[in-house]
Amino acid sequence: NRRSSLFYAPPVDAIRNSLFFAGITVLLSLTIGLLASMALERRSRLNNLFNPLLMLPLGTSALTVGLGMIILFNQAEFNLLSSPLLLPLAHSLVALPFVVRTIHPALASIPMSLKHAASVLGASPFVVWREVILPIIWRAGLVGGLFAFTISLGEFGATSFLSRPEYPTMPIAISRFLSLPGALNYGQAMAMATILMVICAACLLLIERLERHFMTS
Repeated sequence: NRRSSLFYAPPVDAIRNSLFFAGITVLLSLTIGLLASMALERRSRLNNLFNPLLMLPLGTSALTVGLGMIILFNQAEFNLLSSPLLLPLAHSLVALPFVVRTIHPALASIPMSLKHAASVLGASPFVVWREVILPIIWRAGLVGGLFAFTISLGEFGATSFLSRPEYPTMPIAISRFLSLPGALNYGQAMAMATILMVICAACLLLIERLERHFMTS
């Protein structure tokens, strides 16, 4: 009975886990990416160091990210190795550079005179954000969220270090099924790979359509 094994999970569970982790990754990466983009808007010497620091995950192997998080969160003060939420944290770190590079140009394109005009007319900082900034950058935020969603779905390097046996993602489940003998296991791996490719391709096509819409609007 393979279902009694801790290292086995049905394909449906793997798909559900991947979508759940990807959703949390989108929320985390968009929140952190938006805050980081707003921080980069302020001209300071610290930003000269902060900007390349945000791009470090692009030049670092995801395996290194996973290993670093194991070392970091294996402390008695904040041990999260047994928590499934450690996976979205790693995915958000990998996706963060893409989110920042998507949101920051849109944020930087807003003239300061537009914000000042709203403030002079009596708008509070929150109202300026809601009525002036958000309508301009929401499309860029949507593209960044799609990037984060796609990256989370297909991420394997850090996931192979941090994934819990009872909460496998689709890439981990595909690897497990391919390592088992039998046509049924091979067929399940191919089916999940097809689902993964279709979802990622749909996200990338949507990003492409959004980018074309930005250029024409």
